Amino acid sequence: MPTEFLYGVEVVLNGLMAGVLYALVALGFVLIFKASGIFNFAQGVMALFAGMFLTGFMNKFGVPVIIAIPLTVAVMVGLAFAIEYLVLRHLVNQEPIILFMATIGLAYFLEGVGDLMWGSDIKTLDVGLPQGASFWIEENTAFLGNEDFFGFFIDQLD
Repeated sequence: MPTEFLYGVEVVLNGLMAGVLYALVALGFVLIFKASGIFNFAQGVMALFAGMFLTGFMNKFGVPVIIAIPLTVAVMVGLAFAIEYLVLRHLVNQEPIILFMATIGLAYFLEGVGDLMWGSDIKTLDVGLPQGASFWIEENTAFLGNEDFFGFFIDQLD
């Protein structure tokens, strides 16, 4: 098989794996919009907060992952109820532009609070999931090409 074709297959497979992650994010946006009628721009920041709380529990306090995940879920449920009670409840039956601007403002506010709480430096998180290339796939597909083809380089998680 030509190397260009095999490279194209590799790129398509890696693109599909990344696309699945984007589809999950889009599904979250659609689910929230259909349930509430509000396009919540703060959803991404809420995901950021969840990741930062999980990283904080594991790296700062040394909590094992099996305990840190339920703790993070509990904190995020509490934060969601607080946001609903303090911000969104007062905006019921308002113009859509007001709800739109409120979620954008909430996103900026939460980003600022996140920077104050955890700083803006890069943090690492190891929850035991495999990372990097799948060498098994690479070794077992090397026979498909010629001497210029070393096998498919497919990420385990993207």
